[in-house]
Amino acid sequence: MDGAANGENTREAASGRGRGRSSALGPRGRGLFGRLLEGLRAPPAPRQEATSIAIASGKGGTGKSFLATSLAVLLHRAERKTVLVDCDFGLACDHLLLGVKPTLTLQQLLAGQCTLEQVLMSSPCGPRLLPGASGVRRMATPTDKDLTAFARELGHLAQQEEAMILDLGAGIAPATVLTMLGADWIVLVTQPEIAALVDAYAVIKCIAQIKRDVRFLVVVNRVATPGRGEQAFQRLTEVAGRNVGVELQYLGEIPDDDSVMQHRLGQLPLVVTEPEAPTSQALRGLSERLIQICGGVRRRTVDGDAGIQERFRQHRLFL
Repeated sequence: MDGAANGENTREAASGRGRGRSSALGPRGRGLFGRLLEGLRAPPAPRQEATSIAIASGKGGTGKSFLATSLAVLLHRAERKTVLVDCDFGLACDHLLLGVKPTLTLQQLLAGQCTLEQVLMSSPCGPRLLPGASGVRRMATPTDKDLTAFARELGHLAQQEEAMILDLGAGIAPATVLTMLGADWIVLVTQPEIAALVDAYAVIKCIAQIKRDVRFLVVVNRVATPGRGEQAFQRLTEVAGRNVGVELQYLGEIPDDDSVMQHRLGQLPLVVTEPEAPTSQALRGLSERLIQICGGVRRRTVDGDAGIQERFRQHRLFL
């Protein structure tokens, strides 16, 4: 009996040591190990995906969401099948700018409470909207599980569309950076003021440290004097080229227009209600240049390991 008991105690001790070794990784270690295993999986087959364009800014209040919704409408009018994804996880507002009221949002989608088709909305102006959560504190800091689910849904959505506009939160929060890294193009919205340009450079520096071949397009908003936007861009591109070795492309400027300030939430976008306003005309020019620069902004074939979902998975290793 004593020998059997000693043998049992020995097995229990060994089992306990095994459990201790497993738990020593901790949640963060297990998460990193899981990501490394994901990278060893065979890539999926090549497929057709939308051109994905992230609309980003270094600081809030630059007009990023205004530009994102306007470009989505204009791309739809240019006969591109377009979806707008509100990626400002906790402070979404694109539904207000498109004049729609969502009943389901990204919050329910990532929680598995609804399907992608259930949460997608049609808008009066044409493009579909994947609405984000507004005023939900937990969504402001999405978990690794949330981001994995988000990448999966973006991958499904990209196979349905020609143009996918990703309206990001301002700054360099991890979820925002990851979405920029996953997109084909980044449109960086700034203003001529020095504070906005400094914040825009911070975004460029942060992304360039991870992805050297990043493709930035710059829009300068609220320009009081024609040509001042290009001057601001030149200052930004000189600093970026000298310090981080990133080449920027100038997409254009948007004038400081009273019609924008007078526009009310819940109305249709300005490019619809006042198509001849100076801002609307400038936005049409931006949309046309965007189509030209981004290869027509159409669905194209991507390798199995180069789709937006796979890019999310790859870059999660660095965040």
